[in-house]
Amino acid sequence: MKKIVSFVLALVLCLTTFTTLAGAADVKGNIKVETRKIEKIEGDLSLKVIYPYFSGFNAASELNSTIQDRNISSIGYIINNEAVIKDIKAQQEKAGEPAGNMSAFLESYFDYNTSGSILSVVIHSSDYTGGAHGMSYMESYTANTKTNEIYKTFGSLFDSKSDYNKVIQDKINKLIDKEKDMYFSDAKETVAAKKGNYQFYVDGNKLVIYFGLYELRPYAGGMPIFKIDAKELKGLLKSDIYTQMINAKPLENIRFNGESLIPQPKTYTQEYNLMVPLQDIAKLLGYKATWNGGNGWEVAGGYVKNKVDSYSSSKSDGDVKLGLPPKAVGNIMYVPQTYFSMVLKEDVIYDGDALCIFKAESVNEGTFDQQIAEFESPDTAEKAVNMYAKAAQERKGAIQYALYSDKLKAEKRAGLEEMNWVTGVSSPWISGYEIYEIDNESKKTYSVIFNWATSTGKLPDTKTIVTVEKIPQQEYWQITEITE
Repeated sequence: MKKIVSFVLALVLCLTTFTTLAGAADVKGNIKVETRKIEKIEGDLSLKVIYPYFSGFNAASELNSTIQDRNISSIGYIINNEAVIKDIKAQQEKAGEPAGNMSAFLESYFDYNTSGSILSVVIHSSDYTGGAHGMSYMESYTANTKTNEIYKTFGSLFDSKSDYNKVIQDKINKLIDKEKDMYFSDAKETVAAKKGNYQFYVDGNKLVIYFGLYELRPYAGGMPIFKIDAKELKGLLKSDIYTQMINAKPLENIRFNGESLIPQPKTYTQEYNLMVPLQDIAKLLGYKATWNGGNGWEVAGGYVKNKVDSYSSSKSDGDVKLGLPPKAVGNIMYVPQTYFSMVLKEDVIYDGDALCIFKAESVNEGTFDQQIAEFESPDTAEKAVNMYAKAAQERKGAIQYALYSDKLKAEKRAGLEEMNWVTGVSSPWISGYEIYEIDNESKKTYSVIFNWATSTGKLPDTKTIVTVEKIPQQEYWQITEITE
């Protein structure tokens, strides 16, 4: 056996925030939607993940675990890239070269809509790890909160006897033809190759089909999104789904904590910027906008004055120029939507189509989110087993869970949730560990010797056998078997 030197994962946080936003922001029938947030800013890393946590229906547990597992993957990927960037900069510094302007960025947020008992949630993400530009992604999940079915395939929405695939493909092709110059010459062939296996979600009375960047058109064209009215799918959709969709309403353009803001404030577009009413949005975010005569509107220790492109607040570092001055229309002051994110530092995101506003009402240091903010996807087997041993010593159940294969996650999640993601007990505790590699041609297997202690002295060591395998088609490793 070969002894492996323990790998220590050190992560010093300059600023880390774990916040629950508007804890019970929305309740529709028995469905409750809690908005959660993981945020971490340190050095070359900027991480913000805002996601929903559902309750009130049986399928909520599976939906929540799917979304949280997706967060693990995204966070693990971006922190792994941050580690790579740190190594590159250290090498540049050692060689006496100027450090490159590299950083790791991840932002993720959501919206959702209900069509009767049909719930669709969409996760919007963007990341950057170097290069000419970042990447954007969408992931969606659709469930029936009454029957608790999760629609995992596009075909599960339709009557199996219908010719839905041909109808849908023809509709997509016609929409492509309307803007031929926007698409690759082989876009229709790419659609046909999907064979009806589309990414989708339901937005009120519309079925939405979307494709990733570069699938159908160049990067500058963004992600292709095709919306089809339910009335065009009569006789194709399952009757229960059609009945619920036909009278439902799609999301409005201004959204609060993931759903349409009612009533919708009046907005307008100027120089490709969305201008929004200062007083209404500030109040929504918990600020008091007070008229201060010649100084304009006072918000959070700063002033917003008509036609003066200089903004500030107690949260901004001096004056901020947004490129557009505020504009008074009657007694309503309009500001660029970036005022709320850049000056007030609030979670207000504009993607060109929708303005998504998230409001923090209380602070809740969720154990799972707090631990996952540290997770780095292990790119070697040795790193994976060392991360597991260290997480066991520190009683970080969420990190252990993040390292597991899908099968182990399913087996161990309920038990870890019951312990609020804190493993072991305060006494005895793990005082140290040693890791030995066991020869195995097909898999990486390790013997982890845990040293135990109490306040009265040392206890006998224990041995855990950990099997680690590479994730198929990825560069990362996962734990597939644990024997204690």
